[in-house]
Amino acid sequence: MKKKIIALAVPAALCGPVMAQENVQVYGIFDIGVASIDAGGKERRNKVDSGLLRTSRLGFKGSEDLGNGLKVNFVLEYRLNVDLNEGIGGNYRSDAAGVQGSTSGPARQQLLGLSGNFGTVAFGRMNTTAFDWAVRYTVLGASAFDVTGNNAMAAGSRINPVGDIRLSNVIAYKSPAFAGFRFDVNYARPIEEAAAGNGRLETAQLGLYYDNGPLSVGAVFDNIDGHGNATLTLSSLAFARGAGFPPGTTVVRYDDLEVKSQNLGVAYDFGVLKAKATYQRDKFMDLSANKIWGVGVEVPVSAKGTVHAVYSASSVNTQKKADSQGFSLAYTHNLSKRTIAYAGLSWQDNERNGTSGIWATAPDAGKDVKMLAAGITHMF
Repeated sequence: MKKKIIALAVPAALCGPVMAQENVQVYGIFDIGVASIDAGGKERRNKVDSGLLRTSRLGFKGSEDLGNGLKVNFVLEYRLNVDLNEGIGGNYRSDAAGVQGSTSGPARQQLLGLSGNFGTVAFGRMNTTAFDWAVRYTVLGASAFDVTGNNAMAAGSRINPVGDIRLSNVIAYKSPAFAGFRFDVNYARPIEEAAAGNGRLETAQLGLYYDNGPLSVGAVFDNIDGHGNATLTLSSLAFARGAGFPPGTTVVRYDDLEVKSQNLGVAYDFGVLKAKATYQRDKFMDLSANKIWGVGVEVPVSAKGTVHAVYSASSVNTQKKADSQGFSLAYTHNLSKRTIAYAGLSWQDNERNGTSGIWATAPDAGKDVKMLAAGITHMF
């Protein structure tokens, strides 16, 4: 009899943890396509690539009901480069200073949080309110066709596809909606301790949003401050390159480092099309502010097809003759609820010192960049 009881107890014990985790969801995106990029002064690049429309990824998320309306939530999400012989996360590294390079790191999100009637509090590495803002108000945002993001990156804005849309060491709060209004607060220490000496960087973001029927308005205020007597080379910070600091030449104390950014976005659904517009202003220390704006439309042309068009321009006041403008036109076709085929073209025009590129391909200063790309996205 004891043997029978033990035989029944063992499988029950093994199944217990599995049953307790029934609410865990495995999800992901598999995006792969082909691109031909012609950057002025460089050899044409023809390649098979991953994540042209949406970043390929693998994720796990879940929640546990703690009672009284309180839940604990977690997300573990990692980038995939599905065209290469790489595992989960790929062989990606953040920038030397660890401030940006958010999408170049292997972990997209690793967070644990609590949610309830009060809203949501989360800790870890995660998409910030800048990510929500960029995705919501930028046509073709964070894709290979994102000319607004290209201009923002080259102008030194930290809210761009490889900027502070994702941060480590974050404490975040997301409020519930009140009559269409909500707000997000993010605080992070992307550098908690300098490699040598006393120094750290702190980032704070405030996101304000209003949604009422077809209208959506959002603003993100972003600030980064340095603290301590340690020094760092500005060119080690990704956003400083856009501000015009050449590699390895300008060294400052953490105490002297300050960057401020204001970002406004609006979207309106007219039914026959959805229009979106963005404006970004970034001030780096005591330099003149750089400005980036973009306007685009998403036009349904059939039950399954949509045309996307976006124009963007930048005013890079930290460098003379470094302004840029870009245009993208793309078509997406829903083959099913989870599978999208796409094709499009992008063009980036730089002034004499401008270096805005496309899909991590920068031209010689002042040269144009053109791209043709097509691919397929599957979500699971």
